[in-house]
Amino acid sequence: MVHRNIEVWGTIVSIQTPNSNSELFNRACDAAQSYFLEVDEKFSTFKSGSEVSRIRRGDLKIEDASSEVKLVWNKCLDLRNLTQRAFDPWAVEGGFDPSGFVKGWAAQESLRFFVEKGIDQIQINAGGDVVVRGGIDESTPWKIGIRHPDFADEIAKKYDLFDGAIASSGIYERGAHIIDPRVGVPAVGSRAATVVGPDAGVADALATALIVDGRDSVNWIGNHEFQNYIFWAVDKDGDRTWSYAHP
Repeated sequence: MVHRNIEVWGTIVSIQTPNSNSELFNRACDAAQSYFLEVDEKFSTFKSGSEVSRIRRGDLKIEDASSEVKLVWNKCLDLRNLTQRAFDPWAVEGGFDPSGFVKGWAAQESLRFFVEKGIDQIQINAGGDVVVRGGIDESTPWKIGIRHPDFADEIAKKYDLFDGAIASSGIYERGAHIIDPRVGVPAVGSRAATVVGPDAGVADALATALIVDGRDSVNWIGNHEFQNYIFWAVDKDGDRTWSYAHP
């Protein structure tokens, strides 16, 4: 297994592949790293010159933004509507903050740098937003463990994936940092949530929405647009869990 860590967005993007061609892998990682840095320059809320920071200040209108920022803006609009505002990047202090979508989205987009190099078996873990392709081999899926919300060294749930994405969210590391955008107070729906599906950006946003709504997410998880996603969450109190997958 060949492995590389990239430090960006205040986290570590961990990339690994069973492909034995380390030269091709490192060239793909270099391209991915350059892309991650470009994403940071456009979407960071900490860099005053980023497009998102300029939008938040009112110095840049969305119609004048780059195509990538417009794309993310529109995807966030769709997800806000589909989750009945359980995910709402506009309902935060300072205005539009797509961080709950961008990390997973960028990890998903970076797959192309590896496919272009003929690396069809890859795992990209962007601070808990995981994208996988091709399995470890044709008969062995990638095995993704979801940490227990109370015990960092214990696994609460496991998923086996050949292709797809997993995103998790919770209050176990940073406390009650996720705000219910409809009332402006810390979310109390779930204390841990995981979403599995084809797109890491969407899964990232939906995991946040599950923390906000908990079991009340029954009002929107049945949407046709989420038919390829699997939901799993830990209730706000105790260790009771629940899951949902479209029939």
